[in-house]
Amino acid sequence: MEIESSLEQIGLSRNEAFVYINTLKLGTAKASEIAKKSKVKREACYYILKLLMEKGFISEVIKSGVKYYSAIEPKRIMQIIEEEKKDKEEAIKPFISELELLQRTSLIKPKIEFYEGLEGLKTAASIMVMRKNQIIDCYFPHKILKYVPYFHPQFRRRRREMNVRLRVIVEKTNETIEDLKKHDQEEFRQTRFSEIVSGMDSAYYILSDGILILKANDKEQLGIYLKEESTAKLQKRIFDLLWKLAKK
Repeated sequence: MEIESSLEQIGLSRNEAFVYINTLKLGTAKASEIAKKSKVKREACYYILKLLMEKGFISEVIKSGVKYYSAIEPKRIMQIIEEEKKDKEEAIKPFISELELLQRTSLIKPKIEFYEGLEGLKTAASIMVMRKNQIIDCYFPHKILKYVPYFHPQFRRRRREMNVRLRVIVEKTNETIEDLKKHDQEEFRQTRFSEIVSGMDSAYYILSDGILILKANDKEQLGIYLKEESTAKLQKRIFDLLWKLAKK
């Protein structure tokens, strides 16, 4: 069920999602009624309701000495998500500088990170928008365009906010002309065409301190980040040469 899956993605377990949905359907009900509707044992239902109350998804009221439960309004879920996000940000914000200091004291050596699945692509892409006012060079095959919408709207908005500009080399097709070149100005991007990327299913992004690879096809989605400054500098020089040869 898609609703249950969505609730799981925001932090509920499968049973919690199921009990919340059935409580929502019942309106205000006793635990025994919710247990029967959800087809779970009463003892388990009490425990699940307690967890949902702690997370803010269920409220409790006592009428004539009997406990009744109600599900929060669905629109309140968005507020819970925002509140949790703010709490997490406030909890970690004071310690970011200390964590970065610990990182700098470690031995400087190449670092490789792997990210899998469509969510992995989102996380990998976020690496490009961690630093303001930069230009990133990219080899971008048109085959990956069909997978881009899963993360692209959020990524594009964040990239514009951070003033991260792209220079993109892509093969010339009707699709790349319409989806990329045509929107260059509004997307903080320059696009040029070359057959050098023909047949590829991976996009290569050259950052100031490393290389980011996003691979996407019907069988796998994979992000690879190689943080190594000298490799990035060499690839930057190669890209500059190809950029001059690419067609506008």
